[in-house]
Amino acid sequence: MRLHANRRTIAVLSAAVLALPFVAAAASGASNASRHTVAGTRPSWAQAAQAVGTPASSTRISFDVALPLRNAAGAESLLKAVSSPSNSAYGGYLAAAQFNSRYAPTNAAVARVRNFLSGAGLSVKGVAAGNRWVSASGTAAQINKAFATTLRTYSFKGQRRMAPSTLLSVPSTVGSDVIAVAGLTQALAHPNYVSPNAGPSGAAPAAAPVTTSACSTYWNQYQQTMPAAYGKTSFPTYICGYSPKQLRGAYDVQSAVSHGTNGHGVTVAIIDAYDSPTILADANATATAVGDAPFAPGQFIDSSDPSQWDLQDECGDWSTEESLDVEAVHGMAPGATVHYIGANDCGPGIDDALNGIVQNHTANIVSNSYGYNSEELDPAEIQLEHSIFLQGDLEGIGFYFSSGDDGDNALVDGVSAPEPSYSASDPLVTGVGGTSLAVTKTNTYDFETGWGSVRDFVDYSGATGVYESPLPGDFYGGAGGGVSTLFAQPWYQKGTVPNSLAKSRGGAAMRVEPDISALADPYTGFAYGQTVDGVFSINGIGGTSLACPLIAGIQADASTHRLFPIGFANPLLYAIGGLAFRDVKSPKSTLAVTRRDASALVTLNEDSSLQTTAGYDDVTGIGTPRGSLLLLAETILP
Repeated sequence: MRLHANRRTIAVLSAAVLALPFVAAAASGASNASRHTVAGTRPSWAQAAQAVGTPASSTRISFDVALPLRNAAGAESLLKAVSSPSNSAYGGYLAAAQFNSRYAPTNAAVARVRNFLSGAGLSVKGVAAGNRWVSASGTAAQINKAFATTLRTYSFKGQRRMAPSTLLSVPSTVGSDVIAVAGLTQALAHPNYVSPNAGPSGAAPAAAPVTTSACSTYWNQYQQTMPAAYGKTSFPTYICGYSPKQLRGAYDVQSAVSHGTNGHGVTVAIIDAYDSPTILADANATATAVGDAPFAPGQFIDSSDPSQWDLQDECGDWSTEESLDVEAVHGMAPGATVHYIGANDCGPGIDDALNGIVQNHTANIVSNSYGYNSEELDPAEIQLEHSIFLQGDLEGIGFYFSSGDDGDNALVDGVSAPEPSYSASDPLVTGVGGTSLAVTKTNTYDFETGWGSVRDFVDYSGATGVYESPLPGDFYGGAGGGVSTLFAQPWYQKGTVPNSLAKSRGGAAMRVEPDISALADPYTGFAYGQTVDGVFSINGIGGTSLACPLIAGIQADASTHRLFPIGFANPLLYAIGGLAFRDVKSPKSTLAVTRRDASALVTLNEDSSLQTTAGYDDVTGIGTPRGSLLLLAETILP
């Protein structure tokens, strides 16, 4: 299932403003003596040939004018010090007020931007915490005049999206105060979960009954007879959905959790769009059903205001994502407090939620199971989010993002070439990739390989079943990852990520994601519960939307007895490496499982152009946690 969301993006002034490690960045300059051109504000896809219309001049549009940080280069330098275990400044985090006093836009800058907007006849609605942006609204005609452009509607990737037809410009008096204008350009974001049984049910009904086996509760519990493939005619049935206890056992945190290293005293924030009205009841019902304890009073906090929700038709239903995220975190860290933050929409509301976390220090761990299908979006949205991650990292807040469910994205939404997904590709977050996981009957680790599902349906209409396509079939889903088109290689990846990956685009070494990984394959997935149309049921699910909160939960366990928060985890994780992580490799022989009702054979570890290899790879990163060793290493380092 692919739920896409309509997300407003931000236009960039200059990559140098935040000292981002972009390989190339557009410069900004003055179009004439009285105007300042804001670079990057016309997206590359807004070509005249793709224009299909113009918004009516009276159309009212809300937007945000973002301001740049002060001395962002200094902030990035400080981050490297406070997040590196070998540095004497390690763990010397800032409070939000300290960050804002050093780096946030000034009140004077905000006043200049407000005066510009009001003078142009636009309505000023407020200022974001930390002076990050000024919110305003106006008609299309007013916006066109204020920013010296013409808004048009374009056809792009099967969607109709609004964007400026030319670069925006502002008066020179506020040229240094405006980094971006959000809401005038649109992009798409989506949750990253996958059902094992989504898609076609198979070929025509069988001419004769087909004997089918039940789904398995542990690896290879049941076998299913199928047409011959890979020298076999019998294959394991897919996993109904592992319980949290099974995953705690497989990732070797069960003993620690049982002895109190369970995330108590730690708060994990989860950001999604909107809020399921049964989210807590479903989480508690699922925990009870699988033999775990439900949330204690006060252990689950819900921040959502339905009266402020917007763009619900465009964003779609996020309730499955919401339940999955909460239940996965609680399953891995049953003692942690979960603070669910339901954004008002799947666009600018998510930026509001991220900013709210860093301005209020809501949590020290933030799980984010959403993203884009590529890095093909306006540089300004990346720049704005990067600045929020920078502040959070300096406060000791760690951000975890799912890597995506479409492999290298080359076959998705018209993306022209393989590339990773933002936000997981940002070097200031921990990108979480995905695996297929086999758990034994005794809840121990059997094996893992990279998640990449390829399905071949079976035609049973003849005397014997035959595969509809040459094996292995068609790509269904796989962990995202790959080499960034935007970000240079961060310091913590040097010496770990091979140059064959980092320099594969030619030229300088680039950021490669993911950083770490966990279970994501829906065919070896997770048992989550949800109420739909008044009926509660527990089903299997996967996607890197699962891997991300699983890792966030393990990190909450690791934080239980630390002297100070882990914060931005990547420098620590790469420094630990070695025995604290399992190196996920390709299997020695082809692995496959059967789909529901024997309708298809699902071949594993076939993830687009991404490859699972020995050492670091672009499917699983440095590997998956060896829980007891990772918890020990993260506790003694500081």
